[in-house]
Amino acid sequence: MKKLKYILMALMLVFVVVGCEVTPIEEKTGDDPIIIGAIDLTLEKGSFYDPYDSVTASDTEDGDLTDSIEISGLSGLPIQDNILMEIGDYDLTYSVVDSDDNRAEVTITITIILEVVVNDACDVVLTGYTLTWCDDFNGEEDTADSNGLDLSKWGYQIGTGTDYGLTNWGNNEQQYYRSENVTVTGSILQIEAKNESFGGKFYTSSRLWTKNTFNQKYGRFEALIKLPLGDGLWPAFWLMPQDNVYGGWANSGEIDIMEARGRLPFEASSALHFGGSWPDNQYTSDTYNFPSGKSINDFNLYAVEWEETVMRFYVNDVLYHTVSNWSSTGYPYPAPFDQSFYIILNLAVGGNFDGNRLPDVSIFDQAVLMEVDYVRVFEKNN
Repeated sequence: MKKLKYILMALMLVFVVVGCEVTPIEEKTGDDPIIIGAIDLTLEKGSFYDPYDSVTASDTEDGDLTDSIEISGLSGLPIQDNILMEIGDYDLTYSVVDSDDNRAEVTITITIILEVVVNDACDVVLTGYTLTWCDDFNGEEDTADSNGLDLSKWGYQIGTGTDYGLTNWGNNEQQYYRSENVTVTGSILQIEAKNESFGGKFYTSSRLWTKNTFNQKYGRFEALIKLPLGDGLWPAFWLMPQDNVYGGWANSGEIDIMEARGRLPFEASSALHFGGSWPDNQYTSDTYNFPSGKSINDFNLYAVEWEETVMRFYVNDVLYHTVSNWSSTGYPYPAPFDQSFYIILNLAVGGNFDGNRLPDVSIFDQAVLMEVDYVRVFEKNN
């Protein structure tokens, strides 16, 4: 009986083994790909961000797989035209699959914070450049006047332009420029336009320049500026020639880094003026359109990178205007933009730039301010 029992058990084992299909284990082919550069980041709201920038992928068999990278989570990232729109923490997952179906995946967190007012803006390193001039408006220098303006860096231009050979500053402007309209407070320069009569005008404001303190040929000129809203307001950040080597305007040139119209809060523009003396002058300009949620009434970084044969204009480090073709009548290229220029900051009222519109009196119920966090100038290395 025992022998029969063992025979039956053996037969049952055979049936079990025969009845089970054994699935072979697939052998992995090649190594997993590698994703490089996908790291956690903390960025300011309103800053430029490209989720694909500086992220690469590769493996030993297929080589570069960067173009095959996919990102999940982008639909939840508050970004428009590469501008970050809302504060918060947002996860992005980078993945890539090679030709052998090996997969790599990395998840990162993008932390978006509120804009930070920079108070140590003159302590900065910009790759490829050397800082040559800066004002962060801390108001603590021995050379600051009663308004807090550092007179070793800036001067006031007063009046309606007649002291400089101009009528209404050459643009039919309707303000009288005074030093009293400047205040430096909380490390911010404030230029205020006021609805008040002075010197034959119905408005006052301020205009600052560096003609007697600083000028430079070539480099990066930038300023972090918040602009007022309202019809008839014309704020500007611009450069004029230290010496009119090639003759009167615009033979010797003008560089407008930023001009804006207060009635158009979602636009800012830049321009170059050149050619012959008025009325034979020429110009080229372009307009930057702000993404949803941003306007001239936010602090924005306006900049120009000026080189011997090209100028590049930026808003918040977004390139929107490039010029490499200009002239000065009677002189060889790259005249007139081969000379030193000085800086101007001003807030005009009225004027030709916006069709001679004037403000509604109601906008002056609150202070009408052009606010500047800092102005910096760099010289390109080599």
